[in-house]
Amino acid sequence: MQFSHLINLNAVYIDSISQSKTAVLLKVSQILSQLHPELSKQELFEAYWKRECLGSTTIGQGITIPHIHSAKLKNAQACVIRLQNPVDFGAADKQPIDLVIGLAVPQEQVAQHLEILAAIIKRFKVPSFREACRQAVN
Repeated sequence: MQFSHLINLNAVYIDSISQSKTAVLLKVSQILSQLHPELSKQELFEAYWKRECLGSTTIGQGITIPHIHSAKLKNAQACVIRLQNPVDFGAADKQPIDLVIGLAVPQEQVAQHLEILAAIIKRFKVPSFREACRQAVN
């Protein structure tokens, strides 16, 4: 999968402010709603929060992939945030999160949603890729 089809350069952000799970999910919602006016920041946040309440979206190694479906989207959208201040997301490996990939997929694209998640997880299993993401600057 080509992540360039999923992530606009304007959706890559280094965050030095967020210091809680709530703040991170708000930042994901803000970025995606600014780039996609059909999406409401508040509706996105509520959907991400509801999804996170079902179970942690962390995948280990300091990475989380908050992901939701949206009836307002025609194509999958994502943002990437590198947190300068790692945040506790309740990860099974107890590592605080410093890399966030916020994903929103059209409501009816369940199979694509799972394929995208699998591709992201596979990519982030590569230590050199994780480290390159952590070294990125604005």
